[in-house]
Amino acid sequence: MELVERHLTSWARELLDATPVLVIEGARQVGKSTLAAMLSPESAVLTTMDDELTRTFASDDPAGFLASAGDRRLVVDEIQRCPELILPLKAAVDRDRTPGRFILTGSANLLRLPGAEDSLAGRAMTIRVHPFTQGELAGHRDDWVTALTSGPMPATVAPERDEVIDRITRGGYPPVQTLSGRVRTAWLDDYADRLLERDSADLGPTQLPVLRNLLRIITAAPGGEIVWERLADALGVARATVSRHLDILEGLFLVERLPSWSRNLTNRQVGRTKAYVSDTGLAAALSRLAPEHLRAPHGADHLGPLLENFVVIELLRQQGWSSTPYTLSHYRDRNGAEVDVIIETPRGVIGVEVKSTSTARSDHFKHLISLRERLGPEFVAGVVLSLGSSRTVGDRLHALPVSSLWDH
Repeated sequence: MELVERHLTSWARELLDATPVLVIEGARQVGKSTLAAMLSPESAVLTTMDDELTRTFASDDPAGFLASAGDRRLVVDEIQRCPELILPLKAAVDRDRTPGRFILTGSANLLRLPGAEDSLAGRAMTIRVHPFTQGELAGHRDDWVTALTSGPMPATVAPERDEVIDRITRGGYPPVQTLSGRVRTAWLDDYADRLLERDSADLGPTQLPVLRNLLRIITAAPGGEIVWERLADALGVARATVSRHLDILEGLFLVERLPSWSRNLTNRQVGRTKAYVSDTGLAAALSRLAPEHLRAPHGADHLGPLLENFVVIELLRQQGWSSTPYTLSHYRDRNGAEVDVIIETPRGVIGVEVKSTSTARSDHFKHLISLRERLGPEFVAGVVLSLGSSRTVGDRLHALPVSSLWDH
């Protein structure tokens, strides 16, 4: 596959001019090392903690290892394999705060590493690299929230249902883009197995059967609300054990959480969170949902949740470079009103409903209308994303094809 320009590149370069340490985090095989190399001059010293000899040197003599690059940039790949470097790195930065001295890449969340004795707060800035967005794969910048808040979206024809299903089941991991469906499923299966069996140990002790079954439960019902007691019963463990293992799945970038939305910040914190798989290609592979199955009538029940997962993940990925800062959450009140995605922007709130139907129907807008009435002028737009064409339905209400996420 040809090298794909990542939309995060310009932002990463800007951060390198401002901070001594740039942390590039994200799942394995999403292109962190490639991005780090692209950001660095030829004179940079590239190292990886996956190499045992390098890791031993860094562990035995961390100060010497960090000084080995001299005035050149030092890139440390897979830093989670050697968390004892973090404290010496803090000392090195405190002695010399020259911007762009270090790039660290990590396939686990740096803040959750048991052996990392410092957060590097004030010394490091972090970017998250996800699998490709559909816009990156198409070769153009996708920024749906900015496009929506900048004026009327251009009319877009309905996408082919088969095309959307193919995009969902392929996902965004770079190595699988040119693989056949059968080989892609095998690659993703093996990928998940290796993360759970080996990389999870970087984040602390785990019960592997619990970790596997928890991922299986989330994969089987993407977008489901996290009900701790129900999960604990299903897994046969204590609630605290479920919480710790969900943290590990999130720390490995296999799962994403979407918090509940409320005008009351306290209520927002205690509301039920939804869980999504970080890539729909991975979700489809682990659930054995081939494109042919999703195209068949009996696959319709699975397509809806996967499409919602797909939309949420695309919006999460676009956050990294969007010209409009925004946060994502979901909404459900005591009366049963639900909105799949709430997007909060400086201009106001956008509500998004995701439907796998071939057209948006009037009843799909019911909860968006309630949200509009509640928020008044703070309501920017209500959008139903479906497999249909685009049209304006009413005051600040729009039906848009799911393809508008990358084709705007």
